[in-house]
Amino acid sequence: MDFKQLYNDIETTVKLDFLYSLLLKNKDMRNQFAEYCKQTSSQSEKPPDHKAVIKTIKGISGKFKTELETLDFEDIDWSSYVPRHSGYIEEYEACENFAEDQLTGIFNGWKAQVSRLIANGNISEASYMLLGAYDACVSATINGADDLYDHPTDNLLQFHKQLIMEVVPDLEATVKSDDQSTWSISAVFVNYQKYHAGMTDYLKHFEPFMITLVENRNVADSILTTIKDKAVNEALMPALTVKLYSFVASPAEWAQKAGQFLYDDLEVAQQLLDYYWIHDPGAFLKHGKKLFELYPHELCDFFRERLFPMFDRDFFRDVLWFKTTRDRTTALYEELREYLDEKDKLEFLKKIRHDEVFKVKVLEMEKRYDAILDLVGQELKHTWNFTELITPILNVFPQETFELIHVKITYTIENDRSRSSYKLICVWLQLSLQIKGKEDEARQLINALYNRKPALPALKQEMRMAGVAA
Repeated sequence: MDFKQLYNDIETTVKLDFLYSLLLKNKDMRNQFAEYCKQTSSQSEKPPDHKAVIKTIKGISGKFKTELETLDFEDIDWSSYVPRHSGYIEEYEACENFAEDQLTGIFNGWKAQVSRLIANGNISEASYMLLGAYDACVSATINGADDLYDHPTDNLLQFHKQLIMEVVPDLEATVKSDDQSTWSISAVFVNYQKYHAGMTDYLKHFEPFMITLVENRNVADSILTTIKDKAVNEALMPALTVKLYSFVASPAEWAQKAGQFLYDDLEVAQQLLDYYWIHDPGAFLKHGKKLFELYPHELCDFFRERLFPMFDRDFFRDVLWFKTTRDRTTALYEELREYLDEKDKLEFLKKIRHDEVFKVKVLEMEKRYDAILDLVGQELKHTWNFTELITPILNVFPQETFELIHVKITYTIENDRSRSSYKLICVWLQLSLQIKGKEDEARQLINALYNRKPALPALKQEMRMAGVAA
């Protein structure tokens, strides 16, 4: 039985008893309940005066700005710095870590305050705090920040964006009155038009917060009226606009509105493409192909979940091709190769030239062992993945691979006498013992290395530990 069915079947007195017990045990719930009830009772408050809202935000901004400007990234007090590890670190990196830790501490403090207000149901006050924090970020001057960051303000706004994203789950879990939601979004518009009207990314910055507040048609109607009255440009907040119209328009009207922002916002694009998937497959393919060309990284998985070969073979293959080059798994390539001719396979191999291990796996699947041998020879001296590269052809080219292992071991001993290198040498010796017909030569090589003059005690110890020498 699902929750809605259960709720509908329970007697009202039982539900009221549960609600009362829950409110008694949870202070945050009591506060949310009180705020929620105000909109339907004689206690309902009047909308906040815009001048008072601006004054409140300005006061918060001044306080937060002062807090930010107490930081000093030039004359650093190292007594308060806690290194992230005990190893050596460059001074510039230590300065960056110090700055990040200090900023994280401040923004965590702000988050705690905002989350507490949200938990108490004081949504509009939480919005004032977020708005004030933003203004503090764009107006604060931190000593030494210019030496650490190319764009100090952008860095602070990244912290602020993360702050918004972290409180959104708190907001989603809170029961909100329509008034609180409407006033909070209106506060964003008021502050925008007062101080940030020339900024094209301001409203977009606050979109996740505003979208979470729109949960029903009452709020949507109120916000759309506010947008019209204040002449706010919908294109500056496409995802919010589409969310608002989802409550007040028919599906077809909503799709028409969303279509205005199809190429401007990926969230809107995915929502509209899902609509097209059901109602207009032709539009799905037409716009989907264009969007995938523009945003392959962002939309690859989206299209992967929705496309199949019979729907559009070429589009399906293009998405699978991109995903395979990105994720580099043999399972994906096994699927992809069914849609490739020999020319396509050669082109695919060119695309993965910077990943020798995956390239060898693909070559092995295509049984192109000569190409693997050539690749191992080319990468012999500088590859970190010699073991993975040579293993597939050990018994395809026994003589050649044994010689390559010998050369690799000799080169490594001459250039890197570290424990980690000696461990790898032992792995390669174990590989040489797996080459059919070369077992005797492999044992001779092992004996020569073990009894080498001058002796290498650390190598001998690693050989014994690896079991390649007694």
